[in-house]
Amino acid sequence: MKHYGDRQIRRTLSKYNTRQVRRPLAEGCDLQMTEVGDVDALLDSMVEREGRLQGVERFPYWAELWPTGLAMAQWFCRAEEPIPRGWACELGCGLGLVGIALAKLGWRVEATDFVEDALIFAAHNARSNGVEHNHRVAYLNWRNPVGAQRECLVGSDIIYEKKNHRYLERILHKLLLPGGRFYLGDPQRKDADDFVARLVAQGYSQRRETRVETWNSVEYQVSIHVFTKPQAASSALR
Repeated sequence: MKHYGDRQIRRTLSKYNTRQVRRPLAEGCDLQMTEVGDVDALLDSMVEREGRLQGVERFPYWAELWPTGLAMAQWFCRAEEPIPRGWACELGCGLGLVGIALAKLGWRVEATDFVEDALIFAAHNARSNGVEHNHRVAYLNWRNPVGAQRECLVGSDIIYEKKNHRYLERILHKLLLPGGRFYLGDPQRKDADDFVARLVAQGYSQRRETRVETWNSVEYQVSIHVFTKPQAASSALR
């Protein structure tokens, strides 16, 4: 678990051109989020430092809100899913939108990411929305996941790179309790069906709902998958 003081949060946010955005999730539930104001300019500066686009190892996907995260947060506000015992783990939290929405609903959420500035933004956004008592942040390396097993894992738009699917499977194997739930939001990317099929082949049960999210005047079809891990987990990934 990471703890960031006010001074470190202010210092990190001052590195970026930030803006405040308000996102309504449900009646009486709005979130105030801080995001990077010009992600293209941020990417340009990263390319300039690295010398070429291919040299940028960590694209700043974390620095802005995405339609899948908003759709997933709104879905949770209406779905009345059971609140897990203990801490749920949010994977690839970015700015923290989904985890903060869950904390508003009474969940205890540990938001994880590979980029420290993302964790600092998520911690700041949790404080801004008054849910820091139900929300904490932690570093997680997908290639070497460590930590206690959880009853619930949550991820929004985290399977956009097929090369990372095997690492996500490893996380589910190591960090999700048998019988636990994995919530996955995906904007119906072309490789999503393959990932879903891999989990089903390992014995996961699955249900799916679809939400239509309008984002910058464009409609996105967002799938919300709810997987339940089999009680007898496969040993293939050990």
